[in-house]
Amino acid sequence: MGKARTKTIAKSSNDRRTAVEQLLRITHDGAYRSLIDRQTGPRVVALVSTVTRWRRYLSFLLHWFLKNNNQRLPPELEQLLLVGIAEVTLLRAPPHAVVNEAVNLARSMRLHTGLTNGVLRSVARARDRLPEPDTGNSIRDLAIRWSHPTWLTRRYVLRFGRDEALCLLQCNNKTPTYSIRLCRSRVGVQELLDELNSKGVAMRASSYLEDYFYVDSVGPLIRQGYMDRGQCAVHDESAGLVVELLNPKPGETILDACAAPGGKATAIACRMRGTGKLNAWDIHASRLQKLRDSARAQNLENVHTIEASLLDGPNIKADRVLLDVPCSGTGVMSKRADLRWRRNEDDLVSLAKLQDQLLDAAADRLRPGGLLVYSTCSIEPEENDLRISAFLERRTNFTLESAGDFLPPALVNSAGYMVTLPHQHNMDGAFAARLRRQD
Repeated sequence: MGKARTKTIAKSSNDRRTAVEQLLRITHDGAYRSLIDRQTGPRVVALVSTVTRWRRYLSFLLHWFLKNNNQRLPPELEQLLLVGIAEVTLLRAPPHAVVNEAVNLARSMRLHTGLTNGVLRSVARARDRLPEPDTGNSIRDLAIRWSHPTWLTRRYVLRFGRDEALCLLQCNNKTPTYSIRLCRSRVGVQELLDELNSKGVAMRASSYLEDYFYVDSVGPLIRQGYMDRGQCAVHDESAGLVVELLNPKPGETILDACAAPGGKATAIACRMRGTGKLNAWDIHASRLQKLRDSARAQNLENVHTIEASLLDGPNIKADRVLLDVPCSGTGVMSKRADLRWRRNEDDLVSLAKLQDQLLDAAADRLRPGGLLVYSTCSIEPEENDLRISAFLERRTNFTLESAGDFLPPALVNSAGYMVTLPHQHNMDGAFAARLRRQD
């Protein structure tokens, strides 16, 4: 065997071992976000995100192919087998190589090599005719097959119908796409586009926003220092549309009340052309530091950060307030592979209570005639239009303004709210509303 081939096999085995270790940390310690923050190698990220996203379906396949499907496996062996099954069935890796390398890794980890070999060979033989869930409950079967919680799948089937719900589940399982905002405060847009094009960075312009582009991967931009130099920032198109809805103006006093890690805040400050004052508040000091670093890199001197909660922070009066509230995040499940497993239906009740409190606190920090924009990255009515309806009943001095005056009709529903859905608009799911104070 040649040296190059030996190194490739060693690298593949090391990646698989690292993936197993990361999956154990995710399962026991909730460490998915730290995995991304450490910028782990792309193959490990692909393995970990695939297994995390498809965990329920892969577990179904694992127990189907176990001779004793009630057998309890050591956690390390279970994760190793889930990685192997994902490689064979979802990533379509060569089965022979997957089986051999998984068995070798099992041996080095002192795990059951015979079981590893038997299960993965059975999966490989059946990979073009895999079993389908058949529990007698059609919604549960759909949830298992497309790897979502049953409670969430049931909600989507009732709300959208089975066919559209299936499209949404499938969309949540796709490898995510990322968009970036080119930072005019730091660089000439055309100049940067020409430079990136010369380096082979594939980009596709947003259909809705100037300065926003889709990229196949943000890795090259990070590695080549474009983010650190403030020339561009990772920012989803749906988040950019929220800033468009806020419509910040130079010279204004604006409050971004839940600002970290700062994607919307820096986009707002850029729209203000370095004038006025953007008050950026957040309760998380480490995430607020990321905002400061981004603002500094983008040469935005009108950003003023405070570690503070909107519920008891300074009593300022702003021309505009952006309230991007903590939410369930069901609009960003393709990017947050673990999120579907960390939410339950009761979360919607507790989050709605907090969202109401934050809405009232934001309203108190707005000058008469000022504008409040409420936004989420959720697609759940309890966190979106129902919160606005309740707010308008409590606060009769506020009126709803249609998002249709600022955004394309395809992104505005009949009530005048901004609504994006992953399976309909090919971007993160999001919601936003414009609320004007009258007195």
